[in-house]
Amino acid sequence: MKARFLLLLAALPFAALAQPYLPDAGPTAEQPTKSQLTPKQQLTQYRHDQINLLALHADPPSLLAAALLAEPDANDKTRPDVLKTPKLLERAQRFGADSALVWWVTAAIECKAKLKDCPSSDTLQKLEQLDAQNGAVWALALWRAQQAGDDITARATLTSAAQAKSYDDYFGALILTIYRAEGILPMSSELLNATGQDASVDGYRLTTAAAIAAALVQPENSAIMKACKHADSADSSLVEDCIQVARTMAAAGSMFTRQIGLAVEESMLSGGPAHDAAVTQVRTHAWRMQQIARLGGRLATDTRVTRTYLQALQASANESDAVDAVLRSQGVALEPPGDWQPATSESPPKP
Repeated sequence: MKARFLLLLAALPFAALAQPYLPDAGPTAEQPTKSQLTPKQQLTQYRHDQINLLALHADPPSLLAAALLAEPDANDKTRPDVLKTPKLLERAQRFGADSALVWWVTAAIECKAKLKDCPSSDTLQKLEQLDAQNGAVWALALWRAQQAGDDITARATLTSAAQAKSYDDYFGALILTIYRAEGILPMSSELLNATGQDASVDGYRLTTAAAIAAALVQPENSAIMKACKHADSADSSLVEDCIQVARTMAAAGSMFTRQIGLAVEESMLSGGPAHDAAVTQVRTHAWRMQQIARLGGRLATDTRVTRTYLQALQASANESDAVDAVLRSQGVALEPPGDWQPATSESPPKP
């Protein structure tokens, strides 16, 4: 580990090594030694070491991951501000001014701080410039307009969302970004035991990355559901926009976004072959959600399953592709048996 750390320092510009981006110093008279740390303290120190090293970098993915890993430290007075989320995110924005992922995470953090008036107009403008063909970006704009009571802007942004070519909530990309960043430090058996989890190192990092990505606050799907919930069937333009954006969502990479899209589409169709097809898709998706939930533990414990998921995710940054790859690898059919129906708890939320 020491050799790897020295090589990392040698590869960086000298100016980057100046305080305040140096890793924490070793134990002092006021600090417990490693052997005195509780398992929780060991994991916290490990996470801090990861953040400290990632903060030495000047690439957006490293800084973005550091910012997300640092979120539990918001009220930790022992951590310097430069190693907390706001400053790390500012650096990610500076080095990744043209990264839509950076600004997507910025929007999520802004919404966590103040859900009603988020994201900021500046963040929305950046996202609209960088990813104008992403319906999720316009759904964020829709959310902000809804909170402001601006019906005209809300209607226009719904149309923009419907006309977008894709709908990407970056869930798969975020998992990969965090997972890769976590590997900046090796994880010892002692640390893995400290987690108290039955997991491999890769499995622990994968599930940790997924948990961090899933915890981000993004109200864009709620905005679509709200806009379409009470759509007047006589307003053909509104109904068409809702159906179109729902279909784009149903083709998204995120399993949760697909679930919402399918639910909206089913609710907007009054009957006929299109409605029947939507019902079938809802049922199939619920089946896959149930099956991957049953295999969820193996994502952490079985290195072959972990590897299958990660390889598929690395190929497309698409969570749904990764889920399908795992199901196939475990001999699970992607289509439900003819007599299978989802339990109430597995049914998609209704708009």
